[in-house]
Amino acid sequence: MRASAFDPPAIPAGFWERADVCQALRTRDMGTLFRLLRQYAGLSQTRIGTAVGLGQGRTSEIANGTRRVAATHVFERIAGGLGMPDTARVQLGLSPRHAVPPRPAASSAARITDIELLRQITAARSIDSTVVQALQGETDTIRLLDRRLGAPAVAAKLEAHISHLEICLRYSLRPGNRQQVASVLADASALAGWQAIDMGRLPRAWEHFERATAAAREAGDSSLLGFAGGEQAYVLLDLHRPAEALAMIRAAYTETSAAVPHQLRAWMHAAEAEMAAAAGQERTCRTALDQAFTEISHGPSGQDLPYLALNETHLTRWRGNCLVLFGDPETAGELSTALSAMDSDFTRAEAGLRCDLAAAFHVRGEKDQARLHLTRARELAHVTGSARQRRRIRDLASKIAKAA
Repeated sequence: MRASAFDPPAIPAGFWERADVCQALRTRDMGTLFRLLRQYAGLSQTRIGTAVGLGQGRTSEIANGTRRVAATHVFERIAGGLGMPDTARVQLGLSPRHAVPPRPAASSAARITDIELLRQITAARSIDSTVVQALQGETDTIRLLDRRLGAPAVAAKLEAHISHLEICLRYSLRPGNRQQVASVLADASALAGWQAIDMGRLPRAWEHFERATAAAREAGDSSLLGFAGGEQAYVLLDLHRPAEALAMIRAAYTETSAAVPHQLRAWMHAAEAEMAAAAGQERTCRTALDQAFTEISHGPSGQDLPYLALNETHLTRWRGNCLVLFGDPETAGELSTALSAMDSDFTRAEAGLRCDLAAAFHVRGEKDQARLHLTRARELAHVTGSARQRRRIRDLASKIAKAA
């Protein structure tokens, strides 16, 4: 029987294993995926559009990079239309279609399983404070690369690191070792959650944060628990549910604030201010910012909180990010001061700061300055592959164009 034009196209299995295809899936870059389908699978834009249920114009815009896919249901439609295997779906941040079949219960398979279990338990005995320190060091290295190069550059490395940590935790028998490994796992999972948010993979981000909070509870680490819970609220914020995000960050603060350092309390107050700003609650926002500056006056975060990079410069940047939504005339000056004092390691954060500066200068009517910072923000967001920042930049550019 002749295949219908509406059937999934015949794509070689090897296509989904290509490194450039996997990278496009992990970053949810459908434009690159469509171009690779044309290059290596011989599919025309018309054939792709027909398969995934998108019009020719929209398919062309996506392939040319002038439009990006953001909605989960569209990613589902693309995955289904192209007949993506489960390995590709998972990289795209979607659930697999087929459950993994149970392993056969034959005696030989059982013996292999027993041997493997004993091997894993024996290997876990070698985990001590030196090994835990090395595992934490790997997380910190990935964190540094993430700040400079962006999430897509290190996301796969971090996923592999987390898988290793989960195995270490699963087979560790000593309570003290389990707590230490759980602490590293919570930190790495929270970092992965933020990376997933940055790449626009919100369902995957939620999974990472759920793992992070569970590991933090096993570790008995209130700081990691508060931090992971606070970052998880950003998933709700990016889902345009600011009121629920605000409630979530407040719950995290209530549960952990009595047992965490001043610097983390400052971070949670600043996050609360950002959620309140998104909800249009200016008074609540300003009160939370004042509380954050009071807490940070006790000093910046130290080596015991490697996941928390917060000082007065970062907090000033955060304040500007919040108050620019209310058209505060002082915002541009505060943000300019923060930019001049900012550490060059934080490439992605600089992209966000320059986006805020563009908005602030636009409010003040300084169009040339707004255009300058928006252009630089776009360049930095491209370098780091930040889908989140690119979305913010597109939204601001659209508002500026409408105002003009």
